[in-house]
Amino acid sequence: MAELLIANGVSAGTVFFLAHDPTVVGRSEECHVSISDPWISSRHALFEQRGDELWLVDLGSRNGTFVSDRRIHEAQVKEGVQVSFGRTSAQVRSLRPQGPTWQVPEQATAIRYLADVEKIVAKPGESTPGAVGGESARRQLAVLHAIGRALADAPGLDESLSKILKTVAGAVRAERSALLLLDEKGALVPKVHEPEDAPPRVSTTVVSAATRSRAGLLVIDAQQDERFSGSQSVFFQGIRSCLCVPIWAENRILGVLVLDRGVVDPFTADDLELVTVAAYQAALAIERARILERARVVDAQRRRLLRHFSPDVAGLILSQEELDEDPLTVSIREEVTVLFSDVKGFTSLTERLSALDTAQLLREYFHEMTVALFEERGTLDKFMGDGLMAVFGAPVAQPDGALRAVRCAWRMLERLAALDARLPADRRLRIRIGINTGRVVAGNFGSPERLEFTVLGDAVNVASRLESIAEAGTIYVGRPTYERTSAHFRYKPLGMRSVKGRTAPVEVFEVVGPL
Repeated sequence: MAELLIANGVSAGTVFFLAHDPTVVGRSEECHVSISDPWISSRHALFEQRGDELWLVDLGSRNGTFVSDRRIHEAQVKEGVQVSFGRTSAQVRSLRPQGPTWQVPEQATAIRYLADVEKIVAKPGESTPGAVGGESARRQLAVLHAIGRALADAPGLDESLSKILKTVAGAVRAERSALLLLDEKGALVPKVHEPEDAPPRVSTTVVSAATRSRAGLLVIDAQQDERFSGSQSVFFQGIRSCLCVPIWAENRILGVLVLDRGVVDPFTADDLELVTVAAYQAALAIERARILERARVVDAQRRRLLRHFSPDVAGLILSQEELDEDPLTVSIREEVTVLFSDVKGFTSLTERLSALDTAQLLREYFHEMTVALFEERGTLDKFMGDGLMAVFGAPVAQPDGALRAVRCAWRMLERLAALDARLPADRRLRIRIGINTGRVVAGNFGSPERLEFTVLGDAVNVASRLESIAEAGTIYVGRPTYERTSAHFRYKPLGMRSVKGRTAPVEVFEVVGPL
């Protein structure tokens, strides 16, 4: 049976078994392989057997299915190949047995297959061969309740893992225990262990046997079990009675629980049953903790984005579902409108005010300007002393970006007039605004430690120069902006003007008012 190891995203480190033919991959919970990635379609692709070959077929997904970085409609996939769905990368692996087939001595090892336990978990009211009796059922219920209670207050994934392990290890009186999770490369990595001051005793031989067979293993005496007679980790670590159970849910494995204690008081079949059921609950808890952790990251991103983008634009960037590519990636944008504004005579004003009074005045002023900007779904590029730079049409395209920019500028003048009416005469402000439309390079610029969204290009420079030559209380625009907005605003032509840093003069228009 083939398996799919997820390499990134919220499901990173999860192994899905491709047990169905076909096996459907998608974002919907109804898919056999359900992956929480907004770039994946509800029903994205499927794996199917064609004779002895495994094929991957795209189901008309929006963002494509890729095999070895090549977009495909359908393609044969082999062991070890890299595949991608939306932004989720994965590796196709095989579950072919490695090494000889083992003959297990009687009474040496007990096996609890996950598929059998899944029937009990899914339909607890039905009688199933191997189902637990009354006392064992009560013990399981107590452990599951304890896990749920412990997780209720866990603030994050690491704390959740620690509480899961302590609860399970305490229930079966393990001397040592460890919880391992699959990383993005498919390697099992110890995340927590008990006792905390002693290294975990983990046999790769036992762990491999449990994950390959999709079963929980109870080894009465690992030193005597012929299955593990060639394992140096079993011998040198002195592993005796051992429980090794995959952390599993339906068709996926996230990691393993490993517990051991002395052979004088070995684990029992009831212990195996309890840990196997608890491992299922643990998988659900781990997935929930990962989703909550991802939600916290997204919330932090949203808060950062709201500093620069209006709430609806920030929502579009975060959802990613309505966009074919990352809008913050550096790219050429054919039409973006840029707005610059600053306060005329602000330097002389600050000479009369204390630093605290100046800061308070700027806070009130920038609040009014930002409200006007976000009302028109503009992007706040940056504050610059007493000035600001705003962008319309990036990172999210706006066909009416030029009109929004001019409306925003007019709103800024109106809101400033209302603010001035509340201020003492000696603190009133007058601003000038320059706007231009054209081709820019937009995206995240900076160092790996700090990236900021901005736009670059001649259209940006012209907007800045128009603002610098504007009179107080006026809005100057370039011809490209005038042509896109003249049906909505009245303009006064000012002719060709020379601007600093540009050889060719610029045709300038002053906004008189809306039509």
